[in-house]
Amino acid sequence: MKKSAISICICMLLIIPILSTTGIANQPPETPNITGPSSGKPGVEYDFNFSTIDPDGDDVYYCVSWGCCGSGDFHTYGPYESGVEVTLSHSWPEQGGYTIQAYAKDIYDAESDIATLEISIPLTHHIINTLFLRFFERFPNAFPILRYLLRL
Repeated sequence: MKKSAISICICMLLIIPILSTTGIANQPPETPNITGPSSGKPGVEYDFNFSTIDPDGDDVYYCVSWGCCGSGDFHTYGPYESGVEVTLSHSWPEQGGYTIQAYAKDIYDAESDIATLEISIPLTHHIINTLFLRFFERFPNAFPILRYLLRL
């Protein structure tokens, strides 16, 4: 009886390292793919799609930094099934250039590399256009005068 217990212990000590080197150990998800608009308007919410595959088929979380709340400020969403495209929405309150960063983390905490997507929130042309329209509504004869001055 003592010999069989020792044999089982020796076998376990030999099998465990073999299992961990043959791919049974948890693998991290692939770097996520981020798609969405590259520009927008302040205060408007936009949809972004995130997808990744976990080689082990584990469910994944998306850790996302929207680029507006301080560097390294990641929000966690999920878990979601591996391979399923997830849509998340965000808006930016003011003009500027922002970098969306995201990584995937499986339910066993294995993390992927970080993916990025740039988005530009420029000054809206609507405000500028509105000012010009108001000017020409108030001074309807200004356009012929400008045309004469510019010799168009």
